[in-house]
Amino acid sequence: MNNILEDVKELKQDIINSNEFKNYNKYYSLLEENEEVNNLISQITTKQKDIVKMEAVGKTDVNLASELDSLYDKLNSIDDYKKYIESSEKLNRLVSNVQMNFEEYFNSLIS
Repeated sequence: MNNILEDVKELKQDIINSNEFKNYNKYYSLLEENEEVNNLISQITTKQKDIVKMEAVGKTDVNLASELDSLYDKLNSIDDYKKYIESSEKLNRLVSNVQMNFEEYFNSLIS
């Protein structure tokens, strides 16, 4: 059992030291400080809430949906945001692969 715990700790360090994780953290930090991105995300959240409130009473507003699409377009046009999304996807793939390997390993133990 100790070997497994040591392997997990080593794997955790490998992930933390990976380029995928470093890039993710880099762009995450950049976005935290980016007022334009934070403002757009806040506006998107507000529009989404407005749309949900209207749908709850059986109404729709084409203008709200259009405004939301426009905000998403602006957000997706920001280079650091695009790089953040790309780095997030790469990190998620790495973690997903690790998870799949763990599942295969543990399944082999119980088979």
